[in-house]
Amino acid sequence: MLRGYSSRESSEKGLMVLVGLQTLVHVSEGKSKSNVVTKSAMRKAPHHRHRRPHHQSTESCYLKTCHLCNKNLSLDKDIYMYRGDQGFCSIECRNRQIVLDEMRELEASTVQMRKSYNRHCSSAGRHETRLILEEIRRRHKPVIDDHQKKHWAIV
Repeated sequence: MLRGYSSRESSEKGLMVLVGLQTLVHVSEGKSKSNVVTKSAMRKAPHHRHRRPHHQSTESCYLKTCHLCNKNLSLDKDIYMYRGDQGFCSIECRNRQIVLDEMRELEASTVQMRKSYNRHCSSAGRHETRLILEEIRRRHKPVIDDHQKKHWAIV
């Protein structure tokens, strides 16, 4: 059984259609109750510039190898799905990929926030902030000019 997607049963008994994967699975009514893949759909994944090179050669091999560690996936073992068409050999591999994707998204978000901050906080804005800070310092520590100074002399 392929994990990661909900399935719906068709009107015919024993036929299960996994819509997200476009894979037909025939559930036998016999003693073994095993799942057999009778047809699978293959599609070529879109090319992304940030993909690792060893994944580009395996894009056309849908559900043949683990998306992270490249171990061969077996039909008699569970396949753990993520983001629609990425199959993984174990929960650990899938979770590692989720963490990697979240880190990549967080890094991209941080870069965007920094760019946005730098655009909005121009040098004029920084100058204004500096003037406000100087004004606050003057209020707490008044400047004494020469006329207010008292001259002391030791005789």
